[in-house]
Amino acid sequence: MGSRYGAGYGRFAVGLCLAFMLAGCGFLPSTGYRNPADLSTRNIVPHKLTLSPYGNSPYTVDGRTYYPLKTAAGYRKRGIASWYGLPFNGQKTSDGETYNMYAMTAASKVLPLPSYALVRNLNNNKTVIVRVNDRGPFYPGRIIDLSYAAAARLGVLATGTAPVEVVGLVPGETHRRPIPVDRHEPDVFGPHLAQHAARADFFVQVGAFARHQDAERLIRRLDKKGLKDPRIFPDVVNGRALYLVRLGPEADKDAALALSRRLDREGMGHGLIIDP
Repeated sequence: MGSRYGAGYGRFAVGLCLAFMLAGCGFLPSTGYRNPADLSTRNIVPHKLTLSPYGNSPYTVDGRTYYPLKTAAGYRKRGIASWYGLPFNGQKTSDGETYNMYAMTAASKVLPLPSYALVRNLNNNKTVIVRVNDRGPFYPGRIIDLSYAAAARLGVLATGTAPVEVVGLVPGETHRRPIPVDRHEPDVFGPHLAQHAARADFFVQVGAFARHQDAERLIRRLDKKGLKDPRIFPDVVNGRALYLVRLGPEADKDAALALSRRLDREGMGHGLIIDP
């Protein structure tokens, strides 16, 4: 959030799937999160905005300098979206607002603060319009960090990240493509369960860490060994923040067991199989 670096300098957003637990037949948010099915499905209607005096100057994070755009007009980019929730709720955003994880907002490294953007999940074609009021996410390949509510609308909660297209919106401007309006209820369980309703997904947990840096270090080791799609799932256990490193999802328990055996062959130890 802006408060972590001072207004206008952005924040090193966690920007990952935050605080999940296993319940019933799929992933549901942990205690402290409102049920995604209860969130409003109304779309934001963009209107004229005045640029904030904060967050629109060049800033540097991890040795890299970012130059915010003066307008969202013409911005169209594809990359990875992530989301952020409870740890930042109520903190100051980079433009000086208070972050509300139940509002349709987002963080961008370069879009003006505030501005509007259309975000389309390329996995399921769901769309949402968000108001950009924060900086981040500062991870390779990631182009936008969604609020909890926006992630619920797009079906990103369970997967933590998703490939998206982000289009800058300027009120009153005619766009080359029509702006689709998503009339569906939020997808609580994420696109992989929406597309395979009868399928139950299994994950293999490789480690749990108190420090995000340690989880990232394990992710790099797994990548080097060619183990597919390692992810970090931040959670809170007994009041303690933990970063859970998991592989998957796998379609059935046999596939998860095979993945666990491969981990052992690679010298990583047996993983913990997480049942749906």
